[in-house]
Amino acid sequence: MNKNKIYPDLYRKNLKLLCWLRMIAIIGQSVTVYFTTRILQIPLPESPIWALIILLAMVNLGTYIRLKTGGLIGQKELLAHMLVDIGVLYGLLYFSGGASNPFASLFIMQVVIAAIIMPPVYTWWIAILTIALYTLLLFWNVEVPYFLHHHIDNYFNIHVQGMWVSFVMLALLVAGFIIRISRIMRRQDQLLAEAEHLAALGALAAGAAHELGTPLATIGLLAQQYEKEAGTADAQKRSAILREQVARCKSILTRITAAAGIMRAETGKPMAVDQFLREIVGRWQQDKPQLKAQVSWQGTQPAPVIVGEYSIEQAIMNVLNNAADASLHAVEVLVQWDNSQLTIHIRDHGKGMSGDIAPGVTSKPEGMGLGLFLARSVISRLEGRLDIINHKDGGVLASIWLPLEKLRI
Repeated sequence: MNKNKIYPDLYRKNLKLLCWLRMIAIIGQSVTVYFTTRILQIPLPESPIWALIILLAMVNLGTYIRLKTGGLIGQKELLAHMLVDIGVLYGLLYFSGGASNPFASLFIMQVVIAAIIMPPVYTWWIAILTIALYTLLLFWNVEVPYFLHHHIDNYFNIHVQGMWVSFVMLALLVAGFIIRISRIMRRQDQLLAEAEHLAALGALAAGAAHELGTPLATIGLLAQQYEKEAGTADAQKRSAILREQVARCKSILTRITAAAGIMRAETGKPMAVDQFLREIVGRWQQDKPQLKAQVSWQGTQPAPVIVGEYSIEQAIMNVLNNAADASLHAVEVLVQWDNSQLTIHIRDHGKGMSGDIAPGVTSKPEGMGLGLFLARSVISRLEGRLDIINHKDGGVLASIWLPLEKLRI
């Protein structure tokens, strides 16, 4: 199996990180060259040095465009970017004194980056390459004719000061880099815990769906028999509602079992995004007849066509039900879409939140605390976002952002 297809998001994040670090390097190199040649007036071959800096800036611009346009990013592409950075660093050091340049220690930064974002075999190759290039700079470089203009003691002091600047840069970059990696690792641990939780819930849901089939069938038969034997129109109406609800429960269980292990396109159907959402909101309002719902619709026409997947429907329904439970009399819903994004704002008029919402935690006596957790998991899988905050005028505002690119056919 192709590893690039398994970790595409990870490689993309690593390339973004390289792009960010390269931008810092470009700024630092430009400032250093200007300070060295203009302030300290140390003669350097400026033309090739500035050419290398401009080349690195153009590569970074191309990397930024590459990240914006999308496409699969793999290990070899990351390796190519690192080799470019190492080559430019070698060129800058070659034209500015070689190993005697106090910034030659920046080679170690390339090894640190490789050790964190690259496989071990690539890391060892980069370590060997940087050692070889550093050794080469000891014997082959463009000497800086500083001694022709200044005393040796002054040169030594400047060299020591340059080593101090190099150390400060390395310390700040490594510290920032390790902090970022630590955050990513903590986030990965959190995602792993959520994935294990979801896997357990999936197994539980499949077993429950299988076991609930028989009692629901029995309830449906009894409701049908009760409807035939009912003596009044009101009793027949109640039994018909009971049968409809039992049929709906069966439909939900069927979709749960059918969706397990099946591709998204097979568990949904093509629908215009406004039609899909109107059906969801319509069913929700039908289940909450006592609720005063203020629903507003804003979007481009014709509306984009998406796959009306069951999991998306349930995620939106969970957020709507949570708002209805918090505010039994009034809920405001604003649905917006364009050609690239779907946005749903849901505001209740309840008491608001006293703190952050944690998975599996609920303030409802009969609840399990899973509705918002499952909704957030589905939305995150589609690279969307669910934000829940206290509204400034009271109640809670839940906002869902979904990129339509992930929902299209």
